[in-house]
Amino acid sequence: MLRILSICFALLLGTQAFAQDWPARSVHLIVPYAAGGGTDTVARVLAQKLSGELGQQFVVENKPGASGMIGAALVAKAAPDGYTLLVASPAEIALNQNLFPTMTYDPLKDFSPVTLLAWTPLVMAAHPDFPASTPQELVALAKKEQVDFSTPGIGSSHHLTGEYMNHVAGTKFTHVPYRGAAPAVTDAVAGQVKFTISGMPPVVPFLKANKLKAIAVTSKKRFPLFPDVPAMSEVKGFEDFDFTNWFGLLAPAGTPKAILDKLQKASAEALKDEHVRQTLENQAAVAVGNTSEEFAKFIRDEAARYKKIVEITQVKIK
Repeated sequence: MLRILSICFALLLGTQAFAQDWPARSVHLIVPYAAGGGTDTVARVLAQKLSGELGQQFVVENKPGASGMIGAALVAKAAPDGYTLLVASPAEIALNQNLFPTMTYDPLKDFSPVTLLAWTPLVMAAHPDFPASTPQELVALAKKEQVDFSTPGIGSSHHLTGEYMNHVAGTKFTHVPYRGAAPAVTDAVAGQVKFTISGMPPVVPFLKANKLKAIAVTSKKRFPLFPDVPAMSEVKGFEDFDFTNWFGLLAPAGTPKAILDKLQKASAEALKDEHVRQTLENQAAVAVGNTSEEFAKFIRDEAARYKKIVEITQVKIK
């Protein structure tokens, strides 16, 4: 018995020493999307700050494909030693398990949440000549006639936003999927589609240039960086409407708690930095930096909410 206790104690001390020495070499932040997007931007500004704070290089690697699942699976199967991390969005953690018949990882079991880095709403935007300028006018118009909308793709949270509106209000929104946000927004600017449901970053330059008008944001409340844009929840019948895009930091399940705690603390401090916050604001994102426990609960709640939304809208990907 004493021998077993001695072995357990030695292992515990070894784990603690390993965690104290972390990071002893470069850390890889896996972004499951192409370079240049919102997730990539958040990962790179975080990596730069963490490299300075923790004394080792944090390297961003882009592993796009399969709605974020290629990069996420890579991290899920990585050694739980704190040297391979995931910068995630809702798709690969809270949404895809409700859309795809099979996945190579379990989003709720194969990761240890570290912290919610930032969030941003989706935005409904249209050409300035579009007849609706408020969310109330948009709903009224779509009840009378078909209104097509562009998104970055089938099964995205953007797509589900439009389909959920159809369920709630009996509107006639028709989905036009694109391969990415940039072409979806570009065709809205050109008037090829009536309006777009997009993340904020691709839309903001066109809003500033008056080439698009913002009709509504999809978050529960108005977005603090664009306080004059109404929230969809201000429309009667849409009071619970809440779709956001968020960015979170996760490690493989089984990563020592001491490493997770050290990483969470360093990330939360990095998000307080003025340069980091300004970079995020330029992406129309608000920094968070909550505890690992709070982020874990947030993920569970998001997954449960998206499960209900997928069941309601009956959107599936074969």
